[in-house]
Amino acid sequence: MPKVTEAHLEARRQQIVDAAWACFARKGYYQTTMQDICKESGLSPGAIYRYFVSKEAIRTAVYDRQQEWARDVLETARSQAGQPRDTLEVIGQTMWLSYFNDPAFETMARVEIENWPEALRDKELLDKHRKNLTFWRTLVTQLLTEAKEVGQLKADVDPASLASLFICAHQGLLHLRLVDPDNFQPERLFESMLGSWSEERSAEQRRKGRSKASVQR
Repeated sequence: MPKVTEAHLEARRQQIVDAAWACFARKGYYQTTMQDICKESGLSPGAIYRYFVSKEAIRTAVYDRQQEWARDVLETARSQAGQPRDTLEVIGQTMWLSYFNDPAFETMARVEIENWPEALRDKELLDKHRKNLTFWRTLVTQLLTEAKEVGQLKADVDPASLASLFICAHQGLLHLRLVDPDNFQPERLFESMLGSWSEERSAEQRRKGRSKASVQR
């Protein structure tokens, strides 16, 4: 009997995660049954249970995939940028403007939101959320600190507090854009945030303001 390769096993596992992702986005975690995932994936219950012992295990795998995607975005952004503020702008452009305007945004957002209430009931998932938040808060704080050291961040801005605000704004926009997309635009919020902490953006806005006032006179 031919040996099953690791590549085949991983492909099957991803097939199940893809199916669960679609089901969770469409019906919600609690309304989704293992039968739904079987139908979506085209696999039998036995085949699915070979890879995942429960629906909870599949949910955790879905969450892990989301975080892998986010960290891949991070690495790409860091490789494309020079100064710390440039890295934050690239991350912001990708995870804010591109993410929130992506055709698949609603699916991704629905799945992410489904994970939050579950984290309050599942210690393993809660620990993953905490580790993920610590990762992003530490990283963004570090980048902001480096930007401040080279004069790209306003002197009176606290990097740690701003990092937490950045994360809160992202999560808030994730929820509210699903409800009221017309009034919660990522472009406006992103520009406002850049202007609030960037010394260069503030100087540019002041120049534009003086120029506009001069033209009006």
